[in-house]
This record gives sequence, structure tokens and C-alpha cells, in this order.
Amino acid sequence: MSARFLDDAARAAFRRAIAAVERASAVEVIVAVRRRSASYLHANAIAGAAAALAGLAVMLFGEHVFALSSILIDPFVAGALAGAAVELLPGLKRLLAPRAMRHRHVERAARATFVERGVHNTRDRSGILVYISWLEREVVLVPDSGLERRLSHEARASAERALTAAMAHGGAAVARELEQLAAALGTAMPIREGDVNELPDTVDSDLDRRSRGRPRR
Repeated sequence: MSARFLDDAARAAFRRAIAAVERASAVEVIVAVRRRSASYLHANAIAGAAAALAGLAVMLFGEHVFALSSILIDPFVAGALAGAAVELLPGLKRLLAPRAMRHRHVERAARATFVERGVHNTRDRSGILVYISWLEREVVLVPDSGLERRLSHEARASAERALTAAMAHGGAAVARELEQLAAALGTAMPIREGDVNELPDTVDSDLDRRSRGRPRR
């Protein structure tokens, strides 16, 4: 499911969106797509505990007579299996993590990625990170200080809501919504004569790198 979010069509759409924004403004765009922004291990613990308790209840109160060794061991095995299975159920993790918790983790991860990807390394502090967290289904924009002074909080919040809503329709839809921001960003920070591309335009994603770690700068 996550791989389909950022398929070839979506990658191409993001490249077009980045190019459109950078043609219309002095803004430098970095797009980072992450599988998730936190592990939410409490969801695994909740599912595991519930499965263990359910198994124990069946063994204690069911008509079938279980051996004492089974009563001692089997509920823990069931709990461990259920807890591990939650890793395959991102929707369940989302359900068991309150929205405020998810938002807090996404914002923290976005700000860390802003520094990690060097979005602040522009002459006029004109970079902006478009951070997309797939499990949480949330998009956060982190502008550098030069752009932040010119882009109102209301405009940024509105853009985040539109980009987040587009996630339900796939990565290409998010890219199209990003492209729509070109005019507003051009008004906030107009392009200047001699403007050069200071940051890479590729999409930074870990959706297809489950075990390889993050890319180097």
C-alpha cells in the first residue's frame, strides 16, 4: 500500500510540482516522504495484552479443559503474535494513537528532517520542507526563516490541510495540490533575476527502503 502511494506517476508529479514552484518563486522545495514518524509501540502492547487476556479468559472459562502448562504459556504466545501482527496493520496503529499524539510526532520528525536534509542551506533562507508521513496521513510544511516571515501562518495552515486531505487520493494528488501553491509562494517570495537552484529536486522517500536506512546528503 505504501509503495503505491509513491509510484512512478506520483514521483513524476512531484518533480513537476517542484519545478512549477521553483519557476514561479525564489522558494527551494524539498519533498520528504516517510513511512511513519514514530513507532507507536503502545499500539503493539495494547493489541498484545488484549489478545493475551482474551486467550486466558477462553482457557479459564471455556468448557474445554486445558493443561496448566498451556494456561501458563499459550496466552503469552497469542499476545506476542498479536502484538507483532500490528506492524502489518497501519490503520490499527493510527486508530490506537490519538490525533494529537500523531501530530506531535509528525511535527517533531519534520523539524528533524528539515535539518537533516539541509533545507536551511540557502542564501536567502528560502527553503521549505514538504514532509509527508504516510502512516499518520499528515503533511507538515516547515519553511525556513526567510520564507516564514513572508508566508502567513494562516496560509501555511490552509496549505497543510489541503495537502493532508489529498493524501487519501494518493501521492500524485498531493503533488498536484503542491503545484497549486506556486502562485502563493511566488507572491510571498518572488523569483529574482539570476536565481539558481540551490537544493536537489528529487523526492526523498523511505517507502521503498524498509531496511536500508536514510539516504546520505
